[in-house]
Amino acid sequence: MFNPNLHQDIKVWIIWAGWIGSNSAYALAKMWIKVKVCDFDEVDTVNTSSQFYSMTQLGQPKVEALKDNIKKMCDEDIEIVNDKYKAEYFKDCQILILALDSLAVRKEVIETCDDKQFILDTRMVKKISQINTLYGFQRDTRMEKEWVETADAENANTRCTEKAVAFNAMGMGCLVGSLVADYLNGKVLKYAYWLDLENYRLDVFNS
Repeated sequence: MFNPNLHQDIKVWIIWAGWIGSNSAYALAKMWIKVKVCDFDEVDTVNTSSQFYSMTQLGQPKVEALKDNIKKMCDEDIEIVNDKYKAEYFKDCQILILALDSLAVRKEVIETCDDKQFILDTRMVKKISQINTLYGFQRDTRMEKEWVETADAENANTRCTEKAVAFNAMGMGCLVGSLVADYLNGKVLKYAYWLDLENYRLDVFNS
């Protein structure tokens, strides 16, 4: 059982409010966890099919639209930053959720995070989802397995959410919420979690 009253000082930062980020923010707000969200994008028509936005919000900054929707659905206030990633925004949080579709920005975040910050690094393609877990102090040993150097800057911006489906995005929000609750309850999380909705499997990896 998760008791939010035991974690009043815990802050969770979600970096980008797209497929994974908006659904994760909703799931965490439903658990009364303090959420902060950073994004610089605006709501577009394509976002309304799988992200936590409606057609009435087209053109609005995503973070402002998300704040309004969560207030209506959960009666909870979230903190927002309508801007691109800057390391100084995230110094006051214990948990970072990387809901990014840019490998370059993901790498920058992990390289500049605090050693004690706990990170959920999320990826999603079609019906496959992946969450890697690590602390900031593990960045060197973990990132050499996760990143491949490339001279082509365009290749560093692979869209991890390309062709993902709506129920996968919602499933990722649920998985993120579950892992955050387990972490706050003191459970030792595994190395990685893969959710395969094509074959209805959840695979857990120790290393």
